[in-house]
Amino acid sequence: MTRAIEASSRALADLLKIDESLAFWSLMEPTKEEYGDAAFPAIRYTKDVSPLMIKLREMLREKYGINYVSLRELNGFLNIYFEGPDLARAVIGWLREKGSMEVPTVAKPLTIVVEHTSANPIHPLHIGHARNACIGDSLARLLSARGHKVVRRFYIDDMGRQVAIAALGFKLLNVRPNDLVKELKVKPDKLVGWIYAVTSTTIDAIKARTSGDLEEAEKLASALARLKSQDPGNLFDRLYNSVLALKDPEAEVSSINTRYEQGLEPEKSLIRELVGLVLEGFRQSLSRIGVSFDEWDWESDLVWNGMVRGLVEQAKRSAFYIKYKDADAIDVPSIISKVLASDPEASSAIKVPKGLEIPPLILLRSDGSTLYTTRDLAYTLFKYRSSNADKVINVIGADQRLPQLQLRITLLGLGYRKEAINTIHYDYEIVRLPTGAMHGRRGEYVTLDEVLDYAKSKALEEVRSRNPNAEKEWAEKTAEAIAVGALRYSMVQARASKPLTFNVEKALNLKESSGPYLQYTYVRANNILEKHGPIDLEGAGPEALTGQRRKLMVKALRTPLVIAKAADDLAPEDLVGHLVGLADDFNAWYEVDTVIHEPDRSVRELKAVITYIVKEALGLGMSVLGIPLLRRM
Repeated sequence: MTRAIEASSRALADLLKIDESLAFWSLMEPTKEEYGDAAFPAIRYTKDVSPLMIKLREMLREKYGINYVSLRELNGFLNIYFEGPDLARAVIGWLREKGSMEVPTVAKPLTIVVEHTSANPIHPLHIGHARNACIGDSLARLLSARGHKVVRRFYIDDMGRQVAIAALGFKLLNVRPNDLVKELKVKPDKLVGWIYAVTSTTIDAIKARTSGDLEEAEKLASALARLKSQDPGNLFDRLYNSVLALKDPEAEVSSINTRYEQGLEPEKSLIRELVGLVLEGFRQSLSRIGVSFDEWDWESDLVWNGMVRGLVEQAKRSAFYIKYKDADAIDVPSIISKVLASDPEASSAIKVPKGLEIPPLILLRSDGSTLYTTRDLAYTLFKYRSSNADKVINVIGADQRLPQLQLRITLLGLGYRKEAINTIHYDYEIVRLPTGAMHGRRGEYVTLDEVLDYAKSKALEEVRSRNPNAEKEWAEKTAEAIAVGALRYSMVQARASKPLTFNVEKALNLKESSGPYLQYTYVRANNILEKHGPIDLEGAGPEALTGQRRKLMVKALRTPLVIAKAADDLAPEDLVGHLVGLADDFNAWYEVDTVIHEPDRSVRELKAVITYIVKEALGLGMSVLGIPLLRRM
């Protein structure tokens, strides 16, 4: 079917003298079944559709050897139907030649950087980071399947106040981070997160008491009591009292931050060590959900190698350089009015919401230190140069819309037009849990590991109830795969622009709309085929591909096209919707049209072919989404 759609798009492009990709994506899936299996809006390109239909039919048969397509005209649309018996013969012939289901690749592959997750290295990954990681990895998988070269990058934000606070905690404890992890035998990111939370909360408690904010001080005292109860090794009192003994905690934090930005010791070694430990924890957590990176980029390297300062100096020579609130800045509003407004292509790519006031972008603080957005400007250019990238996709939370817009407009004003136009901010909304909000500064978060462990424990109960005599190792691995499938599905099932509430029990539902439901359906199809045994392709009866069977076959064969469009649209949720629909249709069909007990041998073999195609389609789509495939569960 993919071959037929591709051939139809090439033929239509030739006949109508239009771009092939335009023809390809104009062959849409009709809204009503009676409109066929694909529909082309021919009336947009020609007033007389009948001659086009005749020529297309001839080209498909004579040039491309496709004879299982019938064409009909309706209301200016050219409707394409895949005739059941002829389609069955084509599929059987394809299987006979050991054909495999493949996603159509682009004619001109791009090098695309997908930067995602990039969590602050001061505490474990939490459920919000999981959405970022699952979205980013799914986008990378989709684009790779489409034929693009994808470079996955993680930006290590090791500069700034938060990392300096964590470093202060270790400094006050007078212990090397590596030594403490080995001594306490705890997951490194969890230990750093606890030390950061205690140090940060104590500093804030001092401020609250000093300012007379008794209500806030009481809240912070409660948070500190909770953190004390989580003490991994008799550290709380020593750390808490050491922070209280400081004359000016904020000055200490500022000093660590400034010295690290200058690359001075011992701050450089201390921060690199503690951040390295957190990254080790990140890798452990991300590997559980099948997420990996090609490059880990340290923010500090961009400062130390002079790239950030070089960009600042270039910006100072720009016509858009100004002083704003006594700081060096770029006049973003002027770039909008003088450059963006007169560049239609850039205006189309960089959409500024009507009525939104965008302030200047500050390059340096009054003390001469750089800001996150300034360093991000340099990092954006680094991503293009180091990967020779055509496009960069930044998966970053919706709360960063303004800084990301400032960044792209500033790049445009500094003469980096290609980079400004081809940088995409793929924003996503927050993840909520039924238990409420999360606060990293207070150590109040539900980690990715905790979510996976809980989901795994629930899945393990179900696995053992279904397989009471199963080996422990198999049951554990299966439960882990189900937990991962539940999480990855849940994180991409809705549009990224919608807030998400993650409910573990709902995510583990085996009966509908979940990762485990897709896994269950895949296992069901696999079990049917194992019970059936090898398919006798010669004995399969093509004439039996009618009605619901034909509809199911067409839907399954459409999967590579759905993946291709989801990749082009950067919309993994569209693939999720298709796979759930396919699973629903397959399960509904199997309930009323059995395979194993079908008395007619030729029909039974044809049904096995349908089951095999559905299994392959589900497997292809689930793999692109990072949902583990299981043979039994």
